[in-house]
Amino acid sequence: MIARRIALHASLLASLTTVACSDAKPKPPASAGPKPPAAKAPDAAASTPAPSAPGAATADAAAPSWPLSSATSDAAVIEVGGLSFPKPPTWQWQLPTMQFRTLQYSVPGPGGEDGGAAELVVSLFAGGDGGPIDANIERWVRQFRGTDGGPIVPVREDITVAGMKVALIELKGAYQGMGAAAPRPGQMQFGVIVQAPGRNVFLRLNGPERTVELHRKDFRAMVDGLRADLAAPPDP
Repeated sequence: MIARRIALHASLLASLTTVACSDAKPKPPASAGPKPPAAKAPDAAASTPAPSAPGAATADAAAPSWPLSSATSDAAVIEVGGLSFPKPPTWQWQLPTMQFRTLQYSVPGPGGEDGGAAELVVSLFAGGDGGPIDANIERWVRQFRGTDGGPIVPVREDITVAGMKVALIELKGAYQGMGAAAPRPGQMQFGVIVQAPGRNVFLRLNGPERTVELHRKDFRAMVDGLRADLAAPPDP
């Protein structure tokens, strides 16, 4: 009798335990995938633009609201960076084809195999963004080679026009510009760097020697006719 009571008591206790467990809230299922990685702060180095190489213009170089020549501007004048240069109307405005070119013009040649068109490239650099003057000149010189493949000797002249320092560079030989597969013989370049207040303006007439030589007087007249129309950008 005592054994039957103990067994009955145990059975009743097991039933109560089962009911109590059935009242507990179910746990949510475990996540099937891995936890997402914690968000990281932006990399300061990645958000900081790399410094420009000498002679490489920044994207904001032409940002000031100075007048800038266009396809519909006076064909006898170049306006850039608050400066103006006279030029032959036959030097035709073109949409710049490469980065760091503020303006670009096609300069006609006499024709023939060695008399093709040249181009005038104008670049505006704010402050010192264009790099040191001498470093740019050295870079231009290194782009040319003599007939023997060796370095050339540039012709340089430093003058003052309209109160601004102007460096003139003349180069001749085989020219290999940026991205060119091989030097191109029989080329010539007239280069100018104008040091205006707060900005520098670079001009390069580059092309077949015969064509560039044909425009020697026109190029020098352009430099000598330089005028500073504005000392600073106008108020917005």
